[in-house]
Amino acid sequence: MRYKNKKIKHRRLQLLRDRRRHRKIKSKKKGKQAVIAHSKVGIPRSFRRNKSNRNPQRLIQRGRAIHKKREWLIEKYLPLNLKYLISEENGPFFIKSIKDDCYNSNGTVMVPEIFSIMDYPEQSYLFLRKIISALIIEVSDFVILNYENCKKVELSSQVLLDIILKDFWTFRKKFQHAGNKESLFPSTIAGININDVEIQKLLFSVGSPAVLNNRERKFEDIIPYKLCIHNNEEDGNPQKRIEQKEIDTTVMADYVIDCLRRMKKKLTGDKLNDLCTVIGEILINAEEHSTTKYRFSIGYFKEENGGEHHFGVFRLVILNFGKTIYEKFKSEDCPNQDVVEKMKLLSQNYTKRNLFKKREFEEENLWTLYALQEGVTSIPYDQHKRGNGSIRFIESFFNIKGSQEADDVSRMSIVSGKTRIVFDGRYNITSKINSNRDIFKVMTFNDSGNIEDKPDNKYVYCMDHYFPGTFVSAKILLNDDDLKQIKNTTLC
Repeated sequence: MRYKNKKIKHRRLQLLRDRRRHRKIKSKKKGKQAVIAHSKVGIPRSFRRNKSNRNPQRLIQRGRAIHKKREWLIEKYLPLNLKYLISEENGPFFIKSIKDDCYNSNGTVMVPEIFSIMDYPEQSYLFLRKIISALIIEVSDFVILNYENCKKVELSSQVLLDIILKDFWTFRKKFQHAGNKESLFPSTIAGININDVEIQKLLFSVGSPAVLNNRERKFEDIIPYKLCIHNNEEDGNPQKRIEQKEIDTTVMADYVIDCLRRMKKKLTGDKLNDLCTVIGEILINAEEHSTTKYRFSIGYFKEENGGEHHFGVFRLVILNFGKTIYEKFKSEDCPNQDVVEKMKLLSQNYTKRNLFKKREFEEENLWTLYALQEGVTSIPYDQHKRGNGSIRFIESFFNIKGSQEADDVSRMSIVSGKTRIVFDGRYNITSKINSNRDIFKVMTFNDSGNIEDKPDNKYVYCMDHYFPGTFVSAKILLNDDDLKQIKNTTLC
């Protein structure tokens, strides 16, 4: 009995000790918490950020705020040409369409194997769409153009890319200059893996590196004519615009003359006049059809010396953004309704004979072709007595080109909206006599020489993609029948 009492007593004492120990531990914890509360030690900032990032609602709110700020900056500061490109619903760069495709480049975009919006439009327009997405839709600190797989770059496509990049860079400088220092858009644009020698020559003489980063290189066989941008809004006076066109024509013609002088050759008088006509008429046509009031021109001269044959190849691109040739005439406010009525009658004729075929040859293609004929213009005759400008530069181009046997290199294309017209010498200009016995010139791209007969669909056809404006791209061979040797001449 005594043993049991001792055992019970021992257990009671042990319980008492445990309770006391538990109370001491508890009191110590309370004391520590009190000290912490008294000293007001907050949660470290890094932990607070992590905590807020784990809050989905706060993430959504922050994303909306960033998106709203980006939209506001684009609306306020984006230059006119890029803004037009992304707002044109029919065009390949419509911003809502690009957003719907949800490109995720992670800052790097692969340049297609052949970058040509004329010959390979599908892959080329896709590349440009991804560039726009990376620049103004996706959130990235940089945009890298990877040329690893690229083997050829066509000049008009490069010009379009350069305009987009140039306008974006101008946009970025504008909003930063206005005090918006947040890093909401890419701060770096670069190209990598530019391995092809010919692509290097194009890019570093007239392309993005030379235009944006002043990384121009000198090449023995290349003479560049850098991107020229003319703003009609600044020169609104019609007389000043004509004078500027004359200046730009002279500067570009002088550029070609200087290129040839380095080869110890010069153009014959007739060919020089033809070249000036080609340049001048394309320039003024670009101005007349521009909605954004901008005109872009660029030249690229490459000297070729293959033993006995010493010649030059001149590439010229002139473009504008805005209403296409077809849209200009189709618009209700087109000032020259007489021409529009003739186009409508021609369309009715084609419709009755089932000559239109969707996505191959449509009314747009017919009207664009008709607009090239002599006497056709969207401007009233009493205001501006023109209408033979297009046929003049086409005729001058063929004069420079000469026979197909002597020159199978020269080629010119006109792209407007979904229409492409190709000039390579297979079809030429012919003369016709109207009911008043007046002689006029036509370019019909068929053997009959009659505009009422369907043109060859290899030369006049409907493109799958719509270009939001008009551009002319010419490749002109200047060979022995265009040039004469300069003797005893010291080159500058």
